[in-house]
Amino acid sequence: MTNALFNDNRVKLGVMAFNCSHGSTVTTADGVWTMTWEENLDLARMVDAAGLEALLPVGRWKGYGGETNFNNRTFETLTWAAAMAAITHYSTIFATVHAPLIHPVAAAKMAVTIDHVSAGRFALNLVAGWFKNEFDMFGHALAPHDQRYEYAAEWLSLVKKLWSADAEFDFDGAFFKGKGLWSEPKPLQSPRPPIMNAGSSATGHAFSARHADMNFAMLRQQTADSDRAQIARLKGMAADLGRTSQCWIHVYVVCRETEKEARDYLHHYVVEKGDDQAVANMIDIFGTQSATLSDDVLEAFKFHFKAGFGGYPLVGTAEQIVAGIERLSDLGVDGLLISWVDYLNECRQWIDQVLPLMEQAGLRKAFPG
Repeated sequence: MTNALFNDNRVKLGVMAFNCSHGSTVTTADGVWTMTWEENLDLARMVDAAGLEALLPVGRWKGYGGETNFNNRTFETLTWAAAMAAITHYSTIFATVHAPLIHPVAAAKMAVTIDHVSAGRFALNLVAGWFKNEFDMFGHALAPHDQRYEYAAEWLSLVKKLWSADAEFDFDGAFFKGKGLWSEPKPLQSPRPPIMNAGSSATGHAFSARHADMNFAMLRQQTADSDRAQIARLKGMAADLGRTSQCWIHVYVVCRETEKEARDYLHHYVVEKGDDQAVANMIDIFGTQSATLSDDVLEAFKFHFKAGFGGYPLVGTAEQIVAGIERLSDLGVDGLLISWVDYLNECRQWIDQVLPLMEQAGLRKAFPG
């Protein structure tokens, strides 16, 4: 079957970060995602049955401190993806892989295993790495920023060759060397499983344009015109290389019966109950290690980091949220990866209240189930 990521829905949907404690919300509010395996199973089955296109785990090895120690408890993404693949039928199952922490020969085999378990529904979210505290756990030095992408490019070229080569081969690169390399079986998907990358620096953008089928972008959220230009530039860079690339973004969602209820709850969990220390740690890491956002944008993003790890806000009634999705689609966004405070109950609300309105608006087709 065709991977759901390439269906003809105008706006594709997925759920992200539910393999991590607190999901994407840096808050001490009641009802925040506690992250048990049973909850992961329940949410994955709900999302899959509703016909959402993607389940994406965050690759995290260590928390951010503060009162919440945000994302301190996590399920590893490749083993998570294999298990999720076995209990779902439609959604694409991602694994997020830090290139420097898993050897490409092993990663290629793991990815193919998940592709077979899922009957061709696997996708790779490749990360070059930026969280030094995690790298220290592995005894792995965090390379200079641009070199991380050179490493990731060679890592990916070796994985792709392992996925496609019909005979053993030797490899002699700047970072990897090996003799008689081989991997079988090959992926079910042809020519290979889809690849996502969230590179947001100039070097990251260039890497994504050359290697990824989907750029997971962090919109600067300054003006609609600047966001539109950012997306157009990302897609244009891929087009200049003879490639097409979708643009996906993370959205944090608060949907209530009235706009006031939604905004009051957003204020409650972000302003009244937000973990300022964890976000301060996060901002420091992003500013000094990732080269993702400039200092002035990072400072303004503190609210968004507490609300949903720097995501784009969709806050209000179901009708207002769908209007917001239409605006994002008009900017060039192809897919939304969603997080909530209370994943299970709020995902159910999304399926029951938001999805039908998206279908009425022509943003999606009804899922046959």
